[in-house]
Amino acid sequence: MSLTRRQLFCGIFAAFSKDPLQAASEILDRATSHGWFNSPDINAVVLDVCYGKQRYTKAYGVAGTAQRVFVIASITKVLVAMAAMALQDHGELALGDRVVRFVPTFRGERRDEVTIQNLLTHTSGLPESVPQIQQMFKHQATLDEIFTATCQTPLLFAPGEAFSYSNLGVLVLREVMYKITGVPLPELLKTMVFGPLLMNDTSLGLGGRPLESTAQNQHDADQPDPNTLYHRELATPWGGIHSTGADLTRCLRYFMHPEDGPLKSATAKEMLLNHCEGLNQPWGLGWMLSNSHDTHYRVAPTRHRYGWASLFSNPERLPAFGLGCSTSSFGHYGVSGTLAWADPQRDISMVLLTTKPVRYSRDGVLGPVSDLLLRL
Repeated sequence: MSLTRRQLFCGIFAAFSKDPLQAASEILDRATSHGWFNSPDINAVVLDVCYGKQRYTKAYGVAGTAQRVFVIASITKVLVAMAAMALQDHGELALGDRVVRFVPTFRGERRDEVTIQNLLTHTSGLPESVPQIQQMFKHQATLDEIFTATCQTPLLFAPGEAFSYSNLGVLVLREVMYKITGVPLPELLKTMVFGPLLMNDTSLGLGGRPLESTAQNQHDADQPDPNTLYHRELATPWGGIHSTGADLTRCLRYFMHPEDGPLKSATAKEMLLNHCEGLNQPWGLGWMLSNSHDTHYRVAPTRHRYGWASLFSNPERLPAFGLGCSTSSFGHYGVSGTLAWADPQRDISMVLLTTKPVRYSRDGVLGPVSDLLLRL
């Protein structure tokens, strides 16, 4: 495999520093600092890394404190998956159950064949979103309205035939869990996941906190503002959780040692297995695995999705997290510029929360920092 820009970048830092933690912190310091002629590249960052019995936590830029709350974007999907698996532990559903059993309106055009497992592994055939999603956001549509549109959206392929990353699958899962419990998802997550894990600073939606107290996401001028009260309170099950580095570290460490938590030990371990054997991507139940990539059906890697690294090599042939991660690694990215992963074999976990979209921060910050920390 030819040398990628990311490998070269990491190698340069490693060559000039014997301490990978210091080198990683220097990357984040530079990214969040003013230059002579330019403003910071990233406004706010929090890093929380555990290795062995040691821990390092630091805030950068305008984050101010390591307890700053960020929108964690698609890392949300893992926590929603945990709630679904907790319901399985309680005998309320099974992975092989068809969605139509709980949600009769989700039928027609092979939707009747979609199972709970398909929703958790992005193999339902549902696209990433409904075609009119931006227009719906513009008119401040509710999640129920988006779900109605989902029931009318054609599948990309037969359920179980392939992997294609989908926000809609988690939206359907939200509907399933509400039909079973009658409890709104924010409250269900608080009771079944956040509470047992002592994730006291985590909520789906703002959770009663002022919007201004949270890290404000950066965005392109021609893109919708993700920091409006509507977007933050919409509580999307695919990306609407607000959390801290410390809370997400608790979640990662739980899966490394699944005892005294919201799930049976065997269930937590099952979530880390590859449930997409033989398909175009490996994936766990909610979790990305060491060689997973958030790909869409028959869509080639582009700079827009992966950053500049895609101009030098196919990023989907590289490890999903750090270049030195073991096959036991698991984690998840968030489109807002967030990343949480753990490598049980190396006994290390990392949460890196930033305010810069992942397509701009993955190659220059999230990836290199992960690479360096795996040298601890």
